[in-house]
Amino acid sequence: MKNIIEAVMLKYQSTLETNLQKNTPEFHVSFNDQVDNDFNTLFKTLPSNRPYFAVGVPGSFHCQLLPEASLHIAHSSYALHWLSKVPPQVMDKGSPAWNKGKIYCAGNDKEVTKAYFAQFKADTDAFLKARAQELVEGGLVVVQIPGVPNSKGVITEEKLDSFNLALYLPSIEEVKMVVEMNKCFTIEKIYTLSHPSNYDSRPLDIERTCADIRAINENLMQDHFGSENMDQLFHLWGQNLRKNRLLYDKVVRQDVYHFALLKRKGKGNII
Repeated sequence: MKNIIEAVMLKYQSTLETNLQKNTPEFHVSFNDQVDNDFNTLFKTLPSNRPYFAVGVPGSFHCQLLPEASLHIAHSSYALHWLSKVPPQVMDKGSPAWNKGKIYCAGNDKEVTKAYFAQFKADTDAFLKARAQELVEGGLVVVQIPGVPNSKGVITEEKLDSFNLALYLPSIEEVKMVVEMNKCFTIEKIYTLSHPSNYDSRPLDIERTCADIRAINENLMQDHFGSENMDQLFHLWGQNLRKNRLLYDKVVRQDVYHFALLKRKGKGNII
């Protein structure tokens, strides 16, 4: 938020000579998350001397959340890879896209990947259409999304086969395709960046990695597998990680994220 406000102020100050409005612009920031998010915790972490007014907006970002043409900049960071739902085909034992033995799209099964990408396309299109309604003409969308480069059971097998995470990591070409299909935005900038963790020379911290994975996934998993299994499940996950450190080796695993800067088209230019 600090970077966006500083960038806007720099742009504003560079145009002061031709701008008759001398007052410093005011900023109104709307923070969005699902309705069960703890917004009180969010507001407690905001700096007391923040140069903006802050409100919380609960609801799915796949829907319109704010009044029409009321927004100048929308920023989505590490969120768009979360889908609105798991593709039904990957849960169907009779489907060629049944994701047996896995809980997410690993990318090595064509039919599973096809089903997840179809859901990603539909969800991202809904996200862009909602933001197009909220943004003023010429407004910007800044997107950061994790992606892929272009190139002993605690639970029963039946429960494993019936669980999938609603997330998909796209390639940069897939991101471009979805934006161009939407037709509400022009792509001002788009590129793939190496994740900062790739430059961390410290050895793999098993305990911290397990804690990070658990913080992200526990709430999603305990409803399906049962909260009583979580401690043992993540303990075993940590043991397996110790045996397979190569999975997180920075030479083998190069984490990336995609950055996109999109500009809202004028209504006359949307076909």
